[in-house]
Amino acid sequence: MGAKATYVYCAVQARRQPSFRDMPAGPPGLGHHRVVDAGRDLWLVVADAPLSKYGEEPIRRGLHDMKWLSRCAVGHEAVIEHCLRARAVVPMKLFTIFENDFRAATEIQRQRAGIEASMKRVAGRREWGVRIRAVPAAERAPRGRRVAVAGRGATGSSYLAAKKQVRDQTREIAARAQTRVNRAYSTLAALAADARRHPPVMGAEHGTRLLLDAAFLVAIAGTARFRAATRLAARSLNRDGYGIEVTGPWPPYNFIEP
Repeated sequence: MGAKATYVYCAVQARRQPSFRDMPAGPPGLGHHRVVDAGRDLWLVVADAPLSKYGEEPIRRGLHDMKWLSRCAVGHEAVIEHCLRARAVVPMKLFTIFENDFRAATEIQRQRAGIEASMKRVAGRREWGVRIRAVPAAERAPRGRRVAVAGRGATGSSYLAAKKQVRDQTREIAARAQTRVNRAYSTLAALAADARRHPPVMGAEHGTRLLLDAAFLVAIAGTARFRAATRLAARSLNRDGYGIEVTGPWPPYNFIEP
């Protein structure tokens, strides 16, 4: 393989050494999966990384190759998801690479207190993502309250009054939407051990507007109840022109201390 470094996927808390049976392949070009014993039931899931492909310069070039970058991200994620069967998993960021196993273990020991705190937080729990969008129909004026369009010959005052009515109704719709979203978020957060709400951005699909982008840390034992709550919220929101997307379970990236 030539000169190589140590690529770290995640830290795993388990009484026994993690099994690699049926573990999916990681990013292209890495060596076989193996573990580094970090002591006290903590294991690092790692692989040899040839510097010809995962050195500083090759990675810098690869960041501009979306196909290669996507394959790396998917492979990295697949290995971490496989490890979720362990008691607790702290995932590492893509391209977490150390000079060798010793350097990797030394860094983990330096961060041991934070990693153990994260392990305690996420043990027996998984991350779920929930997004709520306002589709174009939700932006229309409510039935029976359509604004009359000022036609030819209308006075300036009637035109301005119509414009004001449109603005007022738009604000009312937005406020009502935010109230619904806040209520849905609070309901789901009450069923989770922790929740993170990200700033909403404009949606890319068909002009939809992202009203909620949130992550929830849910106990495995409480998954069925949480999923039932998302289905109930979806039925209520869909009737009023909102779309809800639920994804997971995921490794708990949003609930790991930096």
